[in-house]
Amino acid sequence: MAQSPDLSSRSSAQPASGFQPELRLDIGSAWLAGIDAAPSSDFLFDLDAELQLETYTDSGRRWGFVLGGRVEQDSGRRAWGGRVGDCPPGLADCASTLVAGTARAVRAGSSGFQSATAGASDTTRVALQSGYGYVDIGWGELRAGYGSGAAVLDAERGPTAFRLSRADGGRVDLTGLSGARTINLSSGYSPKLVFHSIALGQASTIGSFRFATSFTPRVRDCGVDHCAWGDGPAGLVSPVFDDVWEIGARYDIRRGDNAFAISLGASEGSEATGLAGFSGISTRDAGFSWSRGALSAGARWLRSNNGIAADGSYEAWSISTAWEQGPWLTSLELARFSDDLVHVDGQTVQLSSSRLVGERWVVGGGVQASTRDDPVLTPAGRDEIRLEGAAIFAELGWQF
Repeated sequence: MAQSPDLSSRSSAQPASGFQPELRLDIGSAWLAGIDAAPSSDFLFDLDAELQLETYTDSGRRWGFVLGGRVEQDSGRRAWGGRVGDCPPGLADCASTLVAGTARAVRAGSSGFQSATAGASDTTRVALQSGYGYVDIGWGELRAGYGSGAAVLDAERGPTAFRLSRADGGRVDLTGLSGARTINLSSGYSPKLVFHSIALGQASTIGSFRFATSFTPRVRDCGVDHCAWGDGPAGLVSPVFDDVWEIGARYDIRRGDNAFAISLGASEGSEATGLAGFSGISTRDAGFSWSRGALSAGARWLRSNNGIAADGSYEAWSISTAWEQGPWLTSLELARFSDDLVHVDGQTVQLSSSRLVGERWVVGGGVQASTRDDPVLTPAGRDEIRLEGAAIFAELGWQF
């Protein structure tokens, strides 16, 4: 996720007067050949750019502005989730709610899944993901504007060989069946107030702790990773959230050759449409990582009520391990998810290896395989159908 550089790593030396620009570019592309449900012979890419303008007050406090966005070509989904299976509203226990006495299809507020009506198909998407001002207030940084919420800023996750291709929350959907995402995007990138603390303590002694909190008055953005849908095509409806509070915390500690990190996050918000069966968003997440020399491993978990009052929660978790040998990084990843509102679940496994070339290039490839059990309506009621897909891919990345 786009965010300003780590506060703990910034120099205390003051630069020359006036704003000092810093540009960051992350460009990645993936070529894939798929079988079964997976796309075949596709070219996917992601460009993430951010410009930071920073200066200092007379008393030595940093302040400035950050502006950034993304351009992405994916396999036809908008934001996350999309249409799965065929389970029309008002029949069996398919996802639906009543609006003026008419059963309407529901899109889940967190996972983004729906089991009826055609999903939006945006192969190429462009979105503003950061546009905020910030100021150093001593114990941390205060931000105001478009950007990530507190639950995202210090979220820990397991290792992976690539930036785009991942089992958990990949930026591109290699198999067309991805559904596990453990990053908490309850407030999306909508305008918000954020406090992000400095690191307190030292990782080599008692450990290092930092935290963040944020408040988002209205969640209405619809971008690359997150979309506050509201009313959609063919009568589709979705929960919409206001007054979203988030907290996030992270603890790092080193003991000898071992390094550990733990993160926790939570979000709560109210529901704005007032439709029957909808409720405010409530999400919890946690992450863990460990590394020792060339070996690393980690896990991550998220659970959300999907903005649904009854039993309609979304849960996802992932584990991964990686081995680094010289310029090579090889990772094995597993991610699983389930959505009780739409009645869909699945998993993704990925084995991949990347090589660092020079200081800015990453090149490599791997294989990803996914299964997903979609809801379908039969004469006997709701049932499930299993979809399978696999993709062999190559990825090229460049960072500036």
